[in-house]
Amino acid sequence: MLENLRNIDLTAKDIELIESALHTQKKILSVQSQAGGRGARKKLTDLKHLMKRLNRATPVCDEPPVGFFQTARAFFSTGDSCPHTR
Repeated sequence: MLENLRNIDLTAKDIELIESALHTQKKILSVQSQAGGRGARKKLTDLKHLMKRLNRATPVCDEPPVGFFQTARAFFSTGDSCPHTR
Protein backbone atom coordinates (compact mmCIF):
# COMPACT_ATOMS: atom_id res chain seq x y z
CA MET A 1 0.00 0.00 0.00
CA LEU A 2 2.83 2.42 0.76
CA GLU A 3 4.15 1.88 -2.75
CA ASN A 4 1.09 3.70 -4.11
CA LEU A 5 1.90 6.94 -2.29
CA ARG A 6 3.65 9.54 -4.40
CA ASN A 7 5.16 12.89 -3.59
CA ILE A 8 3.70 15.73 -5.60
CA ASP A 9 5.61 18.96 -6.05
CA LEU A 10 3.02 21.73 -5.75
CA THR A 11 3.63 25.46 -5.66
CA ALA A 12 1.79 27.80 -3.28
CA LYS A 13 -0.30 28.95 -6.24
CA ASP A 14 -1.26 25.33 -7.03
CA ILE A 15 -2.37 24.78 -3.44
CA GLU A 16 -4.35 28.02 -3.46
CA LEU A 17 -6.15 26.91 -6.64
CA ILE A 18 -6.94 23.50 -5.13
CA GLU A 19 -8.25 25.08 -1.92
CA SER A 20 -10.43 27.45 -3.93
CA ALA A 21 -11.89 24.55 -5.90
CA LEU A 22 -12.53 22.62 -2.68
CA HIS A 23 -14.39 25.59 -1.17
CA THR A 24 -16.55 25.82 -4.29
CA GLN A 25 -17.25 22.09 -4.13
CA LYS A 26 -18.13 22.41 -0.44
CA LYS A 27 -20.75 25.06 -1.25
CA ILE A 28 -22.26 22.89 -3.99
CA LEU A 29 -22.40 19.83 -1.75
CA SER A 30 -23.91 21.86 1.08
CA VAL A 31 -26.81 22.92 -1.14
CA GLN A 32 -27.27 19.39 -2.44
CA SER A 33 -27.23 17.88 1.05
CA GLN A 34 -29.77 20.45 2.30
CA ALA A 35 -32.02 19.36 -0.56
CA GLY A 36 -31.95 15.84 0.86
CA GLY A 37 -29.12 14.23 -1.05
CA ARG A 38 -27.69 11.42 1.10
CA GLY A 39 -24.75 10.88 -1.22
CA ALA A 40 -23.98 14.59 -1.16
CA ARG A 41 -24.00 14.58 2.65
CA LYS A 42 -21.42 11.78 2.74
CA LYS A 43 -19.23 13.55 0.17
CA LEU A 44 -19.56 16.81 2.10
CA THR A 45 -18.40 15.12 5.30
CA ASP A 46 -15.43 13.57 3.50
CA LEU A 47 -14.58 16.92 1.92
CA LYS A 48 -14.68 18.71 5.28
CA HIS A 49 -12.26 16.15 6.72
CA LEU A 50 -9.92 16.64 3.76
CA MET A 51 -10.05 20.41 4.14
CA LYS A 52 -9.17 20.11 7.83
CA ARG A 53 -6.17 17.95 6.93
CA LEU A 54 -5.06 20.50 4.33
CA ASN A 55 -5.55 23.31 6.84
CA ARG A 56 -3.24 21.57 9.32
CA ALA A 57 -0.62 21.13 6.61
CA THR A 58 -0.48 24.79 5.53
CA PRO A 59 1.87 27.21 7.27
CA VAL A 60 0.46 29.59 9.86
CA CYS A 61 0.58 33.27 8.98
CA ASP A 62 1.71 35.61 11.76
CA GLU A 63 1.81 38.82 9.72
CA PRO A 64 -1.35 40.95 9.59
CA PRO A 65 -2.81 41.90 6.18
CA VAL A 66 -1.40 45.13 4.76
CA GLY A 67 -4.23 47.00 3.03
CA PHE A 68 -7.98 47.35 3.18
CA PHE A 69 -8.75 44.63 0.63
CA GLN A 70 -6.37 42.18 2.31
CA THR A 71 -7.98 42.97 5.67
CA ALA A 72 -11.46 42.48 4.21
CA ARG A 73 -10.39 39.24 2.56
CA ALA A 74 -8.89 37.96 5.82
CA PHE A 75 -12.06 38.93 7.69
CA PHE A 76 -14.40 37.13 5.29
CA SER A 77 -12.15 34.17 4.55
CA THR A 78 -12.13 30.97 6.57
CA GLY A 79 -8.55 31.58 7.63
CA ASP A 80 -7.26 28.63 5.63
CA SER A 81 -4.40 30.41 3.94
CA CYS A 82 -1.81 33.05 4.51
CA PRO A 83 -1.72 35.82 1.89
CA HIS A 84 1.94 36.53 2.65
CA THR A 85 3.23 33.07 1.66
CA ARG A 86 2.15 33.35 -1.94
